[in-house]
Amino acid sequence: MHITVVLSLLAAAAVQVAAKDFSATCFDTYYESTTVTSSCFRTGGDSGYTTRLDMTKCLANVGGKLVCRPSNPSFKYCDCGIADKKILNCRCTDPKGVKQPTSIDLGNFPEENLAL
Repeated sequence: MHITVVLSLLAAAAVQVAAKDFSATCFDTYYESTTVTSSCFRTGGDSGYTTRLDMTKCLANVGGKLVCRPSNPSFKYCDCGIADKKILNCRCTDPKGVKQPTSIDLGNFPEENLAL
């Protein structure tokens, strides 16, 4: 169940950081369209890399709430942005057509869901 939360951002960085929190080694994180992008350093300070995470590969809008669901993603009808380098804040449309505030901490994604 590898989701291309296509941001090796979380994929590579989360695997490397003991706490599994990519924000500890990544910076300049931003959200555009459906992708989170970040610049990261490998643990030990070695060379940097850019990583991208495609939210359509792992998240679903279920009744106006974001859920991590790589087996059946459906990241539709949400307007989102990044806060604190790792919180994806969104307003997702519920079944009645009302935008509901919802967020997900990308630093808490299960490691197996962050690999490309």
